[in-house]
Formats: sequence, C-alpha cells, structure tokens
Amino acid sequence: MSKSLRTEVQTESEIRQQMSQVFDTHDKSAQARGDPTLPNHNDGQDMYKSLGIAPFHKYLALNEKRGKNVATYPSAWVTPLVHMREREIELVEQLVGEVDFDPDEPYPSHEALEDFPRPRAKVLEWIADDDGHRVAPKAQGRRTIDAWTAGGSDYLAYGKPGSGKSTLMDFTASVLQGVNNETVLLADTMDDSGTNDRAEWLPLAPWATIAVPEGIPVEVRIVPNSPEVSSFVVGLEDICRDVIRYSSPLDLLGQLIEGQFYVVFPDPLHRGCEDVSRFAYHPPGRVTPVGEEGPSSPTPADQWWFAFVQGRIKSDLFTHWTSLMFDEAGNIFDPDAQKDEHEEYQKVRNFAKDFADARKKGVSVYSYSHALSEVSHFFRAKQRWWITMNGMTPPIGKTLPGDKTCPIPTSRYTRDMGKGEAMVWNDSNYASINWPNIKRGARLDAEVSIDFDFEAVGL
Repeated sequence: MSKSLRTEVQTESEIRQQMSQVFDTHDKSAQARGDPTLPNHNDGQDMYKSLGIAPFHKYLALNEKRGKNVATYPSAWVTPLVHMREREIELVEQLVGEVDFDPDEPYPSHEALEDFPRPRAKVLEWIADDDGHRVAPKAQGRRTIDAWTAGGSDYLAYGKPGSGKSTLMDFTASVLQGVNNETVLLADTMDDSGTNDRAEWLPLAPWATIAVPEGIPVEVRIVPNSPEVSSFVVGLEDICRDVIRYSSPLDLLGQLIEGQFYVVFPDPLHRGCEDVSRFAYHPPGRVTPVGEEGPSSPTPADQWWFAFVQGRIKSDLFTHWTSLMFDEAGNIFDPDAQKDEHEEYQKVRNFAKDFADARKKGVSVYSYSHALSEVSHFFRAKQRWWITMNGMTPPIGKTLPGDKTCPIPTSRYTRDMGKGEAMVWNDSNYASINWPNIKRGARLDAEVSIDFDFEAVGL
C-alpha cells in the first residue's frame, strides 16, 4: 500500500491520486456494458472479490460450522436478504434432502440449480441442505425453507454514530447484488441548500451509477481534510461509473438496469410526481405569497421518494428485484409529519400501507436511523425485521407499533458488542450478526460534496 494511503495527504495531486483508486470503476460486467442480458458476469459477482469479503454461501457455512445462530436461525437474518419467487421456493422445498452442500465446491450438487448464477445457486443449495437443526425454537415449520415467503422484505437498523450502520448498509447491498442480482437504490436526500456531503456509498463507487434530476446544474467539490489544501471541482462522472439524468419517476424507472447499484438524488421540482401519486407536490412555480390561496412553500425535495415508490409498484416499467436503502430514515419517514399543504402525514401513512403491495412486486426497503423514535410509528408498524446495533438497548418488554414485541431476553447481548456487531430480530427469533469493515483498501482524505444549484431553477 502506498504511503499516501497510510498518512493524511497534503497536496491536491496526492488527493487526485487517491481518487483514482477510490473511483477506479469496474467496466467488465454486463451492467457496465449497459445490457444485463450479455453473457458477462454481473456486478454482484465482482463485488465480493474487490471488497475482500467471502461469498454469502461461505459466510453462512463458516457461521454454521462455528455454531453461530446467524446461520442456525436463518429466519432472523438470511430471509430478509435472500429473495425468492414462489416457484423458487417450491424448487428449494423439492431439493431438501436431494443436495449435498460443500462450500468449497464451486458448482451446485444438483442439476436443477445449474441454470442459476453460481453465487445464487450455492446459497439456494445451502438453504435446501437442511437436516432439521437450523430452525429456532419459536419458528414455524421444520426446515430452513419454511421461513420464506415470496417477494421482498425489509429491516430497520438503529444505532449510534460510529456503530457500523454505513458498513452494514454496504455489506447488505453487496449481498443483495451478489445473491439476487438485485437492483439497489441508495435513496439519497437533499437539504434546503441543495448540498449533499454524505459519502457512505463510496466503497461501492466502482459499480455506482448516480441518478440526478434533469436540468438542475450540479457541481462536485472535493474538500480536503488538510486545511493547507484548497477545495477543487471535478465532474460528476469522475466519482462514479455512470451518470443518468431523469425527468420524472417513471422516466427514471425506464432507465434502470437489472443488477445495477444506484445513488439517486430526488427531484426538488417534483416533475411527474402527481402523475403517479394522488397526493400534492408543489414545485416552485406553484408557490403563492403568504396570505394568498395556495401553497406558501415548495414541497421538500425528499418527499419525491413517496411518488417514486408509487410509480415502482403501480407501473410495469421495471419489475426486477428492487431494494431501496434509506439512510437517515427519519428525514423521510418523519415521526412529526404534518397534515399540511404538502400532505406529508398522508404520504408517510400511505407508504406504510403500501408495504404489502411493494413486497409482492419484489420491492424491499432497508432503513437506518440513530433511534427508533426518529422514525414514524406508521412506518415501524409494518417492519418485519429489526437490527439493534451495538451499544443500543433493544425494546425488551415494550409493545411496538403493530403489536410487535422484541424476543431478545436481555440487553446484555447488544451492550457487550463492539463496532460491526448487532442483534437482528423479528417477532419470534433473534440472532447475533457481524460484518466486515468494507473499505476496499483505498482511502480518500477529503469530503465529497455534491451541490445542486437550486437558485437556477427558482428554489
């Protein structure tokens, strides 16, 4: 490893050298070529190699060998990550007792799995190779596969800053893409200034496409950590593999590629939102002076996500497995949402009601916050899986929204955990999990600030 990666760099040229490694994009996959039907490998098959993590089937095999409940109680952790259609569930049920899983054998042991990509085939083989010892005490059924229902899933992870939520998010994305060839969208947000300097997705930059609203000028500033080095501007294309610009939620859906990782910024002009949603979206041109009839302010940009989800589950433009990742989920699912001119309260409540339809359409939602109280109780009532990060106290003995309860018997489990560890649980079962610190061996001694020129469009 070069010296510039071990100590904080002090010149712009050194930072640009770091950038060449952090943003060294992967260009050999089907997604990189823009056609998921090509015989090239998928991005997910490359991620685990470049990120230095084990394929998911080996992760499961190692945990099972060590007797860890993350593998022996798969209904708590494996089920929200491995998505299956009804026919796949039926196939795996038929393969129980017919396969012989070997983590070191690259090919599956049954011909019925040969048409699946190998990373997925090996995970399905692991699920099917169950002798009845993996089911938790309160679980329904006798086999691992009994825990599955067809469609999408969810989890809500909550924990203090520095507990590992960002690396958990990146690890989850790599598993979803590696096992399911999933299309993953990091649902980014914008404040009133149009500035975004969160960079949790940078480890996944080699496979990332950034989606931005069409017609709004955008600038990428690199702000060095060292005060001796001035900030400088680069192109949006310099920090990702590709850039797409969209004019509406449906336009974006029409541009998505199967198995691609996206960082999506919402459109503050809300073009096309009312075409897919019955709720109000007020662009700057509709705002009226205070005291006159009409909205007194534009609809906040982050509410665009409610319309996008409506478009995804109600249209047939993109039907591939889709996972949405909401970091700082309270910014969107605000517990204090108001019944105002923007109908934020109604949008949050309706989103929660749409959970069942979203799952049926292959949509999964993964959310992250600092505390449960930061997220609307309507949203929490529909959650099926929860992740209590290290250092946090599980809601033991408390009734959660939706009449759910936490099955963890003592807070000691999470209190004694370190960074990169957590307890995952649903109504019936719980399991301790850990994940690698995904850094790709590259470091950037600077912040990446993506700035949208709101003034240019009347905001």
